[in-house]
Amino acid sequence: MKDDEKMCPSSRCKPGALLIGMVKADSTVGHVPMRLEIDEDFVKSANADGKAETRFRFSSPCVEGKCAQWSGDKCGVVEKAADKLAATQTEDLPNCSIRKDCRWFKQRQAEACRVCSFVITDNEKSSEHYTESFA
Repeated sequence: MKDDEKMCPSSRCKPGALLIGMVKADSTVGHVPMRLEIDEDFVKSANADGKAETRFRFSSPCVEGKCAQWSGDKCGVVEKAADKLAATQTEDLPNCSIRKDCRWFKQRQAEACRVCSFVITDNEKSSEHYTESFA
């Protein structure tokens, strides 16, 4: 990863991506505190019971303008989530393995972290990185 490269905290389940969270029973994301790179075996296993993105959150390098969620000069997902979920925010930030490199954190700082647990990746959209379902 390049020094100035930012990580998308809501990308596809693919080899080389980082597993950063798991969807809990209450439809929020529990963050994995360490970086866990996934391989082809994990991808196959995770998709065996349906779309992995509905049960896990993954991160990979942000592709910026090549992503359907890119809006001008920023990620539109975190903007929508922060606006829509403002009332659900807590003071505590999740223990996150990508915060220092996170695209959303770069845009909205702690506000992005506070809504991150409520964002579940929607695998029905056909773009490299995509998110829209808020728990």
